[in-house]
Amino acid sequence: MEKEEKKFENIENIDENIVNREEMIGEDSPISEDIPDTECTNSQLIQENKQLKEKITELEDQLREMQNAARVIKATFENYKMDVDKQLRDISRSTILRIIKTLLPIIDDFKRAFKHYEASNNLEEFYNGTQKIFEKFIRILENEGLQVIDTSGKFDPFNHEAFDKEEREDVDEYSILEVIEDGYTFKGQVVKPAKVKVAIKPRKSRCNQEDEDKSSDMSE
Repeated sequence: MEKEEKKFENIENIDENIVNREEMIGEDSPISEDIPDTECTNSQLIQENKQLKEKITELEDQLREMQNAARVIKATFENYKMDVDKQLRDISRSTILRIIKTLLPIIDDFKRAFKHYEASNNLEEFYNGTQKIFEKFIRILENEGLQVIDTSGKFDPFNHEAFDKEEREDVDEYSILEVIEDGYTFKGQVVKPAKVKVAIKPRKSRCNQEDEDKSSDMSE
């Protein structure tokens, strides 16, 4: 009987030791808490790394697509630019050719006038014929859009160039007194301003006017 009681006591002691160890492990040891957290963190990192790689691959694919699209757009633009340049050259060439064709009869008229003068030596007929050729030449240019700049009014810096000036009291200041060279516009755009002589007030009149202005200012 004593032997059996000792066996039971030993078994109870073993059970108590096991319980005490489990309590110690549960209370004091951090291993039971750290191991599951570490495994969870590693799993999350692996998942995030995988997602980042997939995102990088996706962005690289998008970048390649954008680069290819940019190359296509650049090539298309270069081809378009070349086509436009060619069209402009063709238009310019055809325009020049059309104007040359309209001027060819003028060359023929001059040749006939020179030939007639060599045969007749009539200077008056030659002058009259040359005058008609000149008028015909001007009409051709006007039909193409060339116009002589009007110089009947006062000086306009956008259309006229003051080539000379003259002090005058009998006309308004900046009136155009004389046309030195005609000016021209082509379809509304100035291609050559008219060179003109402009009237200005004499110095004495200008000084008197300035004195009068000063006197009026002082009286006020």
